[in-house]
Amino acid sequence: MTIDVSDLLDGQLEPEDAKRALEETASQPELRDRYTIYGLVGDVLRGNSTPDDGFSVRILQRMQAERVRIESGYDPLADEVP
Repeated sequence: MTIDVSDLLDGQLEPEDAKRALEETASQPELRDRYTIYGLVGDVLRGNSTPDDGFSVRILQRMQAERVRIESGYDPLADEVP
């Protein structure tokens, strides 16, 4: 189902598959959390502004802890993407 959550966020599912993925995601707390995290990670990677309550920084820190390659000096809270 992890792939379905990713594909759902990317708009890559057919309508019936998207409906099934949404129903499964809504009924399972772990999938809801994954959906939220994937969405926030996507926002960070695209440099989209998000209301900051620390999520962006925590996601960046988690990505750094998992040794994801990130441009040096990247600031998720900056107004402009370098």
